[in-house]
Amino acid sequence: MYKHPVVNRLWNSPTFNTWLSYSTRALSLFVVLPLVLKNFSTGEVSLWYLFATIIGLQGLADMGFKTTFIRFISYAMGGATDIGKNQVATSGAHQANWSLVGRIFSMMRYIYKRLTLVFFILLLTAGTWAMMRPVSMVEHQQEAWIAWAVIIVISSVKFYGTIYANYLEGLNQIALVRRWEALTSIGSIVSSIIALLFFKSLITLVIANQFWILINFYRDYRLSLSVENGSFRKLDLTVPFNREFFQSVWHPAWRSGLSGLMSNGLASITSLIYAQMGSAASLASYLLALRLLAQIREISMAPFYSKIPMFSRLRAVGDLKTLIAKAQRGMMLSNLVFVVGAIATGLLGATLLHYIGSAVPFVRMDLWILLTVAYFIHRYGAMHIQLYSTTNHIISHIADGVSGVIFIAVTLSLFGKYELYAIPIGMLCGYLGFYAWYAAYHSLKSLGVSFFKFEYKTVLVPLLLLIAFCMLITLFPDSASKIYSINPSAL
Repeated sequence: MYKHPVVNRLWNSPTFNTWLSYSTRALSLFVVLPLVLKNFSTGEVSLWYLFATIIGLQGLADMGFKTTFIRFISYAMGGATDIGKNQVATSGAHQANWSLVGRIFSMMRYIYKRLTLVFFILLLTAGTWAMMRPVSMVEHQQEAWIAWAVIIVISSVKFYGTIYANYLEGLNQIALVRRWEALTSIGSIVSSIIALLFFKSLITLVIANQFWILINFYRDYRLSLSVENGSFRKLDLTVPFNREFFQSVWHPAWRSGLSGLMSNGLASITSLIYAQMGSAASLASYLLALRLLAQIREISMAPFYSKIPMFSRLRAVGDLKTLIAKAQRGMMLSNLVFVVGAIATGLLGATLLHYIGSAVPFVRMDLWILLTVAYFIHRYGAMHIQLYSTTNHIISHIADGVSGVIFIAVTLSLFGKYELYAIPIGMLCGYLGFYAWYAAYHSLKSLGVSFFKFEYKTVLVPLLLLIAFCMLITLFPDSASKIYSINPSAL
């Protein structure tokens, strides 16, 4: 079937299709979120976002294997003959090595079977403990516990299904996967709307969402069988466990896993800890702010993260010039989308919540600014970490480990005085004090390019916009107070 060149380019563009996928998910902000805030009590809203927070912690149980396996499969598709500690052997032919792909997938399946069991046990024990106080704040507690049981089971299935998502991303089938994600996201949103309009219960909303997670699992499995002319069916998946090969996988993976724990993991765990002491209203407001920023961050990731498999291939073949140019463009767009989204949400958030009749207030502007700046600095460092990780030398455990220690120390020392404000202050100290500059130093050194030559094309314009926004709110506080005057109970 004929397609116009522009249509064909967009149809096969990883960035466009990733944006399409993330944009459909973002529709929940404009359709599902208002219904949740309007129909649920503050306790139910808190519980809904705590469910999402704990589900998001599956990245901790993953222990860094996801990014490692995606990168290794990308190497194999770029012609790698073997994967060793901190090095990749290549034939120079740049042809896919399906034998190595089979070895990688066999190891991935072996590891994820065991990780899924660990994940299930963690949800059943530690996750259930963390839910006790939040569940006690809602009226229909039995339904809340049933919803949590559904989440435990379906999340475990989803966790194992990561093996197929990793395979597809490693093959750089980003455009195909994201197109299907957009369709299933629309299905999930429609189901959520029906649940909220006609049933208005938390358990119905959870079931509506978890059903589509099962659909996503089946979708990735079927796509894995069909891409690359069905090469998956021909893989030798009877490869026995090899300890040396496992060590080659484990060596970079545990570093990425520790990185996840000390970055996003700490932020999520902090939310769970605050859930054990904060009021329902303050908890709901804070979790809503984190959710909004996480959604903005997810949308902003598309221009850069959709190209990571391609970055790995370019690194494997030694084409640093192309790698630098494409990385600069991806980082620039990612930073710009995040800053514009965060500014717009900060200025309009309170007004929109008031308009829909939400019982949950928007956070104060000063807290929103602190969280926004902290997230922005982390995004900057995280992209450099991902760019440097294409060398297969993982430093994220050092970057996140040191910054995580700083974050914990500062947050604990200030929490008694500043409460919630101590969390973004701790983030800023950790990210500025070590994470961002350490990541950029190693990334730029590996590319052989100077800081200013690289960064003026990636971060200058978004940074100036963010500074201008912060100065505007700081120098004209009356304007900020007018924004919140319609909702004086804001946190």
